[in-house]
Amino acid sequence: MAGKKGAENSKKVAGNARKAEAAAAKDAASNAKKAAIEDAEWAKGGKDSSKKEAEAAKKAEAARKKAEREAALKEEEANTPGRNTPKNNKTATKKTRGLDLSQLDGDSSSSKAATLNASGIDNALDALSLTGKADSGKIDKHPERRFKAAYAAFEERRLQEMESDGSGQGLRLNQKKDKVRKEFEKSPENPFNQVTARFDATKEEIAEIKKNERTKIENRLGA
Repeated sequence: MAGKKGAENSKKVAGNARKAEAAAAKDAASNAKKAAIEDAEWAKGGKDSSKKEAEAAKKAEAARKKAEREAALKEEEANTPGRNTPKNNKTATKKTRGLDLSQLDGDSSSSKAATLNASGIDNALDALSLTGKADSGKIDKHPERRFKAAYAAFEERRLQEMESDGSGQGLRLNQKKDKVRKEFEKSPENPFNQVTARFDATKEEIAEIKKNERTKIENRLGA
């Protein structure tokens, strides 16, 4: 009898041990699942936080660049005598079919002025400069003072245009900026591509430059 009872106790102990192992394995699996869920949620939260930080950094960088451009423009205005024209004036029409110069105030008997053909806004402005009573042809002796602000405004506008028209698709930011820089080198918005003179130029030299520039405009528009 004693042997039979001992065998039953051994079986009972073994059964309890198996149950305990199964329960422990179940608890371990449950804990592992919870840990995996917590890790996933933490990782997701980290990504969201990184995205928000990146967006905040991007906005801060844009604000910094805007402040630099505004400061450069103010510095340019302070260093350029007689420049009081508001910056917010915008031309509503970019192109014109032609400019009837015979309707302008001034010497209406000038046949040359009446026959000038101004097909674009730049040409129209050139034509107006030729027919105006006052001498509006200003010679810039210090284009370097306007270069920084002019380039900043040009870069900002072209980057926005490349973003909207898709011309910058596939290019990194530094590649876009390099492309814009090359465009600015040939752009008429570049102060160094405009009519300039040495800072120590005499009145006679400036008058000669104006005369040559006027002749070029007349030849171009009178063709």
